[in-house]
Amino acid sequence: MKKEHIDSFIISVCKVMEEMCMIDFTVGEPVLEKGGYPADSSLVKIDFISDFSGEFILNINHDTALELISNLLIESVDTIDELGKSAISELGNIIAGNAATVFANKSGVVIYITPPSYHIGKQYDNAGKELLSIPFSSEIGDLSVDILVN
Repeated sequence: MKKEHIDSFIISVCKVMEEMCMIDFTVGEPVLEKGGYPADSSLVKIDFISDFSGEFILNINHDTALELISNLLIESVDTIDELGKSAISELGNIIAGNAATVFANKSGVVIYITPPSYHIGKQYDNAGKELLSIPFSSEIGDLSVDILVN
């Protein structure tokens, strides 16, 4: 994976989280790892297609997801219901769409994305595929953007 691919996601996560959720996230060091997610994590999966194809997974720690949903809905939540799943999925969709736009503007390559699908960590099986995980942290908790290129 090229640096401009990674940078597009980093820029997008930081921009969208700051503008929509009023939260500053800092980026950690990207790492290659085998899939596998905590049972209660919220995952938003979006496929992308271009000169290359793959998956974008927004992996949000459970407590962080509750805080993000509370910020998006402007009310405190303690469970992730259908409205919360929809809010998190739309957040992932906006991040992926923004990343595709940033990437196209920098490289001239258009990336098409699919609608988001929401999963709980214990329900999602990526069969141990190797992916690039970009960790982010903030005052409300952690998340990562996991990218798998086919």
